[in-house]
This record gives sequence, C-alpha cells and structure tokens, in this order.
Amino acid sequence: MKRTALLLCLLLLPLFGCQAMSEQRQEDSLLRTLRAFENTLRWDRPAGAWGYLTPEVAQQAGPPPNLDNVRVIGYDVIEPPVPVGEGVVVQRVLIRYVFQDRQVVRTLDDRQRWEFDQASQTWRRANPIPAF
Repeated sequence: MKRTALLLCLLLLPLFGCQAMSEQRQEDSLLRTLRAFENTLRWDRPAGAWGYLTPEVAQQAGPPPNLDNVRVIGYDVIEPPVPVGEGVVVQRVLIRYVFQDRQVVRTLDDRQRWEFDQASQTWRRANPIPAF
C-alpha cells in the first residue's frame, strides 16, 4: 500500500510542477504587461494604451481625439493586482495628468480588469480606459 502511494505521488509530481511553472509564467507575463501598460501611458503616448484592450472592448470605442494634448505625470498603484477568477485580475491605480495647453493637474481613478487570453498567451485589459 505504501509503495503504491509513493509511486502515485512520484507520477503526479511532474503534473503539479508543470502547473506551478505555468502559473509562474502567467504571473510573470501579467507583471510585464502591467509594467508595459504603465510605461506606454507615462512615457510613450496615452493613445497606445488602447492596444492593450481585448478586441471586444476595443471595438466599443477608440482613443479620444484629445490625447495628443495629454501628458501623464503620475501612475500610482493603489490596489495591487488581485485574482478574482481563473485568469482574471483587478487592480486600481491613480493616474495624474495634465492637458499640455492648460497645465492643470487632474486625477483619474482607474479600476483595471485584466484577463489572460489562452490563445495568444497574453494579458488584455477587459474594461474601457477612463476618459482623460
């Protein structure tokens, strides 16, 4: 009986190990995506953030025309990514920005929902980006 249990454990160990490695890769991918999303908003151009949306959300509305006038000056994670389902996480960030022609600081409370797309093995934002 002990021998059978030991053999069963040895056979199942690689399965659990592979699953743990897959979960670790998915978590690493999420962190890279969140960092890239932040960098796109802060250092690239805010309109580039629409490239992170799921196709369904992206079809609802494209970037507004005034984004060339927006400069993001702060991006603070208020609530770090929290899993809320299989392949779904939410996080909350505060985005500080100015319209370059007015230089008035404004703040967005951005509640982000990210979903893992198994087909492309990428994370996509599953809710709209708030209006600047």
